[in-house]
Amino acid sequence: MGRIKAIICDIDGGLLDTEHIFKKIEELGLTGSSKWEYFNRHANDYDVKIDSRVIEILETFAQNGFRIIFLTARAQEIESHTKAKIDMAIGLYANRIFNYLLLMRPYANYESSENVKETWLNLLREKYEIYCALDDDASNCEMFAKNKILTMQVHK
Repeated sequence: MGRIKAIICDIDGGLLDTEHIFKKIEELGLTGSSKWEYFNRHANDYDVKIDSRVIEILETFAQNGFRIIFLTARAQEIESHTKAKIDMAIGLYANRIFNYLLLMRPYANYESSENVKETWLNLLREKYEIYCALDDDASNCEMFAKNKILTMQVHK
């Protein structure tokens, strides 16, 4: 049996609009661990908007037998809240609930986003045939393209 067909989707800037959180971090002058502590506290707040179009795209793939993989550089520390936000997004905007895999930045990992995602990608390829990746970050998109993954850069 072959590998399972899959699509990768980023969360911040893809599924969820967290740009206002990063603007607030900049306004407050937060850097380093203070920046990420603030982000982690607010990443799944009620004012974080869900892009229903992304859910519709993912639902279409899921209905056609693809495994949906949310691959994010968010810290594992906020995994349960992130899963709750994804579940809410699917519940609100999908016609049918679909399963997904959520892969996050491991605890105490401070590598760049593209390094975190490339490490996961290499592990995913053992089980999944990755058809495409949706991401908003240019460096992540370059990494996926370098790895011969059809890449769609999301712009709001």
